[in-house]
Amino acid sequence: MRRNIAIFLAAFMFTGCGAKIVQNEPKPVDDTVYTRESAGIRLEDDFYGYLNFDFLYGTDIPADMMEMGTLRGAQKNIDDIISREIIKLGNCDKTYPKGSSEQLIRDIYEQCLDTDTRDKIGLAPLEKGLNSLKGARTAKELVNVCGMLYTEYGVSVLPAVGVIQDFCDSSRNMPYVGQMQLYYSADELLNGKDTAENLQQQLTELLNAFGHEDADSLAYAIVTMLLDIAECTADLDKMSVEDMYNIRKPEEFAPLLAEYFEMIGMGGRDIMVIDTVQLEKICSLLTDENTEIWKNLAECMLIYAYKDYLPSDYAKAFEQNEHKTAEERAVQTAESLLMGDVENIYVQKYRDDKTFAAVREMTVDIISAYRKCIKGSESLTENDRKECLAKIDNITVNIGCSDKEMQREIQISDNLLESAVSIKRGAVQEMLTSVDKAPKVDEWNMPAYAVNAYYDSQKNSITVPMGTFIVPIFDVKADYYTNLGGLGSIIAHEIGHAFDADGILYDEKGNYRPDRISTERTELLCGKVAEYFGSMQIMGTFYINGENTKGENAADLGGMQVISSMTDDKDELRRIFESYTKLWATLSYDTNVSGQITDDVHSPSEIRVNGVLSSLDQFYRAYDISENDGMYVPYDKRVRVW
Repeated sequence: MRRNIAIFLAAFMFTGCGAKIVQNEPKPVDDTVYTRESAGIRLEDDFYGYLNFDFLYGTDIPADMMEMGTLRGAQKNIDDIISREIIKLGNCDKTYPKGSSEQLIRDIYEQCLDTDTRDKIGLAPLEKGLNSLKGARTAKELVNVCGMLYTEYGVSVLPAVGVIQDFCDSSRNMPYVGQMQLYYSADELLNGKDTAENLQQQLTELLNAFGHEDADSLAYAIVTMLLDIAECTADLDKMSVEDMYNIRKPEEFAPLLAEYFEMIGMGGRDIMVIDTVQLEKICSLLTDENTEIWKNLAECMLIYAYKDYLPSDYAKAFEQNEHKTAEERAVQTAESLLMGDVENIYVQKYRDDKTFAAVREMTVDIISAYRKCIKGSESLTENDRKECLAKIDNITVNIGCSDKEMQREIQISDNLLESAVSIKRGAVQEMLTSVDKAPKVDEWNMPAYAVNAYYDSQKNSITVPMGTFIVPIFDVKADYYTNLGGLGSIIAHEIGHAFDADGILYDEKGNYRPDRISTERTELLCGKVAEYFGSMQIMGTFYINGENTKGENAADLGGMQVISSMTDDKDELRRIFESYTKLWATLSYDTNVSGQITDDVHSPSEIRVNGVLSSLDQFYRAYDISENDGMYVPYDKRVRVW
């Protein structure tokens, strides 16, 4: 279920973390030049280190980054392109049609730079919300204000009510109640070193900036209440669909909560509650006695939501973007508020039909290879084979960009803060009106310029934005097998999520139906994959969290098994494996790697290469790997998804 939660709470990434060689010390003063031989790195022992040697030993991590790599570099190239396009529009004198993407971007860019107007307007666009909060005297009045803050400002003080595709009926959208925003995760608040104290300090500064004389005691009361809620907050990553799929009828909700739903247009409906225990705790704290604490929290959340658009005095008080130039802040603001319009500009200028056609053709080939692997797999029962074929035969593929230009009615004002309020209000209202409508299988959840990709198990679809159609991930001028090891491996990885420990539980229409899959299959995807990768180390110290990374590892392993089945030619196989390996070249500080080992659902780059390739029979044939080599894994110990 982890993958589906990511779909509607946040976009998930395919990019990995970590590296074999960390560079946290200055280069040797004698300018020593290392070679593969002097470093003792053999292809047969460390394929990742051997292929990426020049990068790992010859690259510096930028001062403002914790890691650098092929994919990070590609993302930076796209970011630079987006920045240039926004700046160009922001400084262009050409007249554009009212409401066009060009006009909207230029207006927001100019409004961000217009500090005189921002200072003159002050907090006027937020005054309705701030004044309503001041006037609330009871819990009932507060709940009504919270409803208004959500529908008019897009700020959810109470647990957010959203719209999601029904887990068990993929033909409809349904309302759900998510978890309350606690600023940090519940675990960070409860167990993070100094996290609660830091939050209290931040809230104190925020309340001080808005004239509260007793800011420290108010912040203490807020953090104390948030800690109380955190104690009753579930870890989404550890919850199953059964844990989350709690359908509650209108009469089952507490009166104040029912009133809140009514305020935002969801009254009288069955609603799915993700975290029932947290919601019960929140209801118990919504009392007249706690109204002042909730009011102060709501004020902080409202101001924090609009911190990037406030007058200069407030922005200075929060020390927002102090390291960025005014131009950089304007670019960031335009992109964050008008992502769909920025996408339109990028697609119009950089779409190449020849590249699109080549990627689509390669995707068709990969799907055919999946079908062949499924049909020939000896690890599948006949019923599992039937179910897997149904999924691959019905998968929806979104390549490059949406067929329709991103369009949304956006009304902006003549000042930045009011424009931001209007845009955020429109986004919430658009989302709330999608309830009970049929989900759009070709709907995109990330912009076309993202260097990213994802699989949506509830739609049984993969989405591959054109941001990935960039050298060295994909080069329309390169040979087929080099591209297959690059972008092709990413596409195969995302398709692989249809068959990982979470994705396999959904049928070809996106309905959650775990009983249709055999226990043998789920044991392979959960137990054997977790055990295989969990036995691996990086930096000679840190073991991979096999349980936490089993989904991504299964997608890597299954995807590369399919990719390597697409040829028997040694030279073509080598181009696939070498392109795949260079894709994951990553240089990262050891402190960053150790933290990611704990939290990231992706294995470090070294493992994504060496751990995966060591389980592919084709890899052994391509490089004549023998039992005396470091890359060797005994035949009966290799894990095969297919």
